[in-house]
Amino acid sequence: MRVIYRIVIVIAILCMFLPITNVVYAEGTMNEDYNEIYYVIYDENGQYLFERTGASVGDYYIDSDYNKYEVVKLDDVRHMGVAKHIGIVQKPNISVSDKANPIYTPMDKTICMYMTHNDESYRLSDGVDSVYGAGGIHDVAKYFANSLNGYGIKVYVDETLHIPHDTLAYSRSSSTAKSLINEYNPNAIFDIHRDGTSRSQYLSVVDGKEASKVRIVVGKANSNMEINESFAVYLMTVGNEVAPGLFKDIYYASGHYNQGLHPKAILFEMGCHMIEKELVLASCDNLAKVVNTALYNTTVDEDTGDLTINSTPTVDTPTVNDALDQRHEETQNNIDNTNTLIRLLIWGVAITAILWVVIRYVKIRK
Repeated sequence: MRVIYRIVIVIAILCMFLPITNVVYAEGTMNEDYNEIYYVIYDENGQYLFERTGASVGDYYIDSDYNKYEVVKLDDVRHMGVAKHIGIVQKPNISVSDKANPIYTPMDKTICMYMTHNDESYRLSDGVDSVYGAGGIHDVAKYFANSLNGYGIKVYVDETLHIPHDTLAYSRSSSTAKSLINEYNPNAIFDIHRDGTSRSQYLSVVDGKEASKVRIVVGKANSNMEINESFAVYLMTVGNEVAPGLFKDIYYASGHYNQGLHPKAILFEMGCHMIEKELVLASCDNLAKVVNTALYNTTVDEDTGDLTINSTPTVDTPTVNDALDQRHEETQNNIDNTNTLIRLLIWGVAITAILWVVIRYVKIRK
């Protein structure tokens, strides 16, 4: 009997020191390699939808008209798949203030960038799809940073290499992302990539000029997914207003892509390996315009979700940047409160168990 009491006491003590932590997600895999194998996805009626490198069953896809699909079937031999239409995403109403210029400008606008897949290059411009080192994607990131600088945004581009291009690349780039966040406390952090699909998927005309489209990727397995998703939708909504033709779509992939590290972490697919790098660079100025407008010069009505470009922020209509920060803080507070409650319950159970054992022991001794 005493052995049982001792076991109960040990369990109770261990419960008292049981740590309560946030969920840690497994490393996502993009199933990419240097052969750039991609899937062609059709809807249930056989109509062509999109292409994607490393698609997985359960991935979501939102086209530029806000139709949402879920990948339900993949043929790994023919690299084809089927996606089911599951609804239409609520598009925020958007308007532009009649004021000629934004009257509110944050004093400290900061964005960080890095490249998980440093090797990615553009065949027609760089001569190869990939290199073992800093590929053409570095040129795109630096050009994009320069475009953002033009809007008074401080941009820090980390060119740390995370090669080779394998499923562990995101684990290696996680350290880079954490370092950038800790050092610069950015408003947003972007992981710059290029896709591995056909050229036609990304060829576009933006602002009257031939350019490359941009795909926004959100990781489904990250703790900030809802806020990352809101940011992605805001970007596409503002982009469709000020730079039609720029955004290709929003893709929800099965990985986490380090997006749990920051509420405004986004992965940009800047064209594909078969499109000219010059067309990707031609999109950077428009992408910088969209990012600056969406983050700092667009307000969100917290009651209706409506967006207004060039409006004056208030308590009820903060900028997108501030609104997403507030939501993240509220989410973290809820998590902290839940963890505190769970810890109190564990302590209560542990103390009750100890008291029960003590009382039983005293009765036996008598």
